Amino acid sequence: MRIGFQIEYLDPARGGAETYVYRFAEELLSAGHEVHLFAAGFGKSPEGAVTHRVLRYGLSRMERDWRFARAAGRAARRAHLDVVAAVGRTFGADVLQPHGGTLRGSRRQNLLLVQGGGLRAMKQVSDWLNPRVRTLVWLEGRQFAADPPPEVVAISRMVRRDMQEFYRVPDERLHLVYNGVDVKHFSPEACRSRRDEARDRLGLAESETCFLLVAHNFKLKGVRELVESAGFLHGDRASGDLWRIVVVGKGNPRPYQRLAERLGCAGRIHFAGPAADVLPAYAAADVYVHPTWYDPCSLVVLEALACGLPVITTRFNGAGELIEDGREGFVLDSPADTGRLAETMERLLDPRLRGPMGDAARRTAEQYPIERNFREMLEVFTRVAGRKEVGA
Repeated sequence: MRIGFQIEYLDPARGGAETYVYRFAEELLSAGHEVHLFAAGFGKSPEGAVTHRVLRYGLSRMERDWRFARAAGRAARRAHLDVVAAVGRTFGADVLQPHGGTLRGSRRQNLLLVQGGGLRAMKQVSDWLNPRVRTLVWLEGRQFAADPPPEVVAISRMVRRDMQEFYRVPDERLHLVYNGVDVKHFSPEACRSRRDEARDRLGLAESETCFLLVAHNFKLKGVRELVESAGFLHGDRASGDLWRIVVVGKGNPRPYQRLAERLGCAGRIHFAGPAADVLPAYAAADVYVHPTWYDPCSLVVLEALACGLPVITTRFNGAGELIEDGREGFVLDSPADTGRLAETMERLLDPRLRGPMGDAARRTAEQYPIERNFREMLEVFTRVAGRKEVGA
């Protein structure tokens, strides 16, 4: 097949969606498919792929968003491909696979971060009056309402519900395909071989339990709630046990460090900064904690599971759907329940509980290898290509 991907920028160093498209393109090329990539910029592209640089210009971000969406659609039509897939907000795609979920779903969750009904109402009004937000919501709506209608891929049941609620996507066009993880690269064996060195670099004592969080958007991923839970754990529970929280990512740590100082747990929390390779962080950790307010299907959670780490996350994370509460870890109803978060962290100070949970975590991850994701996506592409051929 001749397959195209529309994405704003293709550079694996930028994030999860970019890495996914890059790897999937490599997989398709190795299987003999012809791959076309439509983007405004290329940090790196797979060898053998046909690249189409789409201009993204305008006086404002709003104008650039609109012009790129339209230009990407025109470029894809000119290429006469069997299938065009979009992972961002563009026109002309046969398959929509939004890795960030829906914008309307994301905005709903962001409102939960605003405390107080009055402030929340003001935030809603502010968003509605924001020209760029309105443009992005309009672009997203146009994607789902395209004619002919696209096949739509949801990367979790949570995202699928949002697509049905906000855009009335019918079941026959809606596919559930969870993110996949490289279970060979992320594995307990790989972690064991790097554990001592990784813990030495972080200054972790052998007896310390390391709770890890990997995030760039500290506010959305629940760093504040994690620090508040640490203060509760430090002050009232298990204060004699040795534990440390390590946060890896490029967010601003200063507000959270000040909060930790007020709560008396600053010495237990270490902000390690961003890391090009997160495997050593998983190797150093004993538990992965991800108290997020919104994640369509968190790849870092899948990586932690593959490394054999018990995971604590929330029901606002699509990857939490793969975790049975009390088996691979714990799934909280809300990150705002810091008492419950502290309670689950305290329970996982016990290595006798962490061991079986870590084994279960690895078994679950093995059910969702990246190869499964590619295979299921290719099935959707084949369906679209067949339908277009019949229509022709």
